[in-house]
Amino acid sequence: MAIAQTPFVSADQINNLCSYELIMENQKQVFKNYFLDEAVMGPRAILSQNENAQFSYIARASKDGPTIVKFGTVVPSNTSRDIPVVQTTVSVIDAQTGSVKLFLDGEAVTKWRTVCASMAAAKELANTVEKIAVIGVGHQGVAHLQAAQQIFKPKKIIGIDQVLKKNDLGIETTQDIQAAYDCDLIFICTNSQEPVIKSALNSGSTCISIGSFAPNRLEVSVSALSVADKVFGDDAKTISEQSGSVVKTLENYERSWQYAQSIGGVYAGKIKGRESKEQVIFYFSVGLGIQDAALAEFILTNGKF
Repeated sequence: MAIAQTPFVSADQINNLCSYELIMENQKQVFKNYFLDEAVMGPRAILSQNENAQFSYIARASKDGPTIVKFGTVVPSNTSRDIPVVQTTVSVIDAQTGSVKLFLDGEAVTKWRTVCASMAAAKELANTVEKIAVIGVGHQGVAHLQAAQQIFKPKKIIGIDQVLKKNDLGIETTQDIQAAYDCDLIFICTNSQEPVIKSALNSGSTCISIGSFAPNRLEVSVSALSVADKVFGDDAKTISEQSGSVVKTLENYERSWQYAQSIGGVYAGKIKGRESKEQVIFYFSVGLGIQDAALAEFILTNGKF
């Protein structure tokens, strides 16, 4: 009996289905579902290999939705090769038959769910945004620059990187990290194991960190994070155990905040987000399998493959 080949959904096909508005709502819903115990996520497995890492996880975005298995690698030196630092594949398992229904281009899935989760959190937690900085202008940094420019339409947006590259975005770039401190909203999209934000942010600032995804990666220093007013994440327990900046700061008993909180609780109306214009707020994302599962469910529902 002939066995049909499992379809592979390309980056272009995924891009054609997605928009910022649709996937921001998709990601908000899955974080809410997870907070309310309506989404399921298995433990994430990570193997470190010097500065590189390999990972895999399994998840479901809703009680009756498809299960996904995602596996991939993180190779920081890929920036010099002009290929993604994070490379992944997502398999989508049919909820009724248990068969692998689709394979999805992992980089496209990662880009859309990461960027849109960041933008949704920023819209929820930030004050009125006039100036934006994106630290780290690799593949994810560029994606964040493009999204932030379209969604927030700031008066000024700047990219900050150790190595300045030509870009077609028409966006100012600099190597001066101090330029970030003059911004209302900061996105950190690096692969740094050492802090890039080393001192306290200005009153009212909001900072979204996506690179502190393992205990040995600290985009924000303990001294800077200790004096924040609130700390949120894609999941409080996960970032408290896996996000290096949060893990290390929780060891500092002289911090201004007691514990990290889940953004899903804010979306569900169970937790308060920003409570004053003066608060300094950080949001950390380590990337959750439920995010990939939510996007996979969206692709299954809206695509014809």
